Amino acid sequence: MRALVDSDVLIALIDGTEAQSAASLSAMNGAIKGEFEAVVTPLIVANVMYALKRKWRTSKPKTWKADIAFQITRMLGTLQIIPVDDRDFLAAFGSRFKDHEDAVQHFAAVRSRQVDLILTCNVKDFEEFSELPVMEPGEFAKKFLAT
Repeated sequence: MRALVDSDVLIALIDGTEAQSAASLSAMNGAIKGEFEAVVTPLIVANVMYALKRKWRTSKPKTWKADIAFQITRMLGTLQIIPVDDRDFLAAFGSRFKDHEDAVQHFAAVRSRQVDLILTCNVKDFEEFSELPVMEPGEFAKKFLAT
């Protein structure tokens, strides 16, 4: 099974202070153990870097750059990256998704034909228009992983 892991799951995992941090850790431990393949786009990685910068710039003023580089480098060892191209942006603009960034991720996942579901902390952002099943990390871990 391959799951597109949305940026909010990775942010919750890395930061550890989010409401879904524990569930995100459970889900991503499954990827580390080889129970499923975690897939992202370059845009998701960039979103994670940006969000961590905004969170850590003031709370970790001396180390935030090195901390982000360390976490992203470590994370990339577990993730497969699929491309995003102009077709995904055009599909997003023509879609009924409320959030174009989520739509771009969705259409990249669908176009890749390598993704079975979307793993996100914000199911409501995807579920109405997604062509793929959408799950939160806790539900995913309970249903598919030997946690």
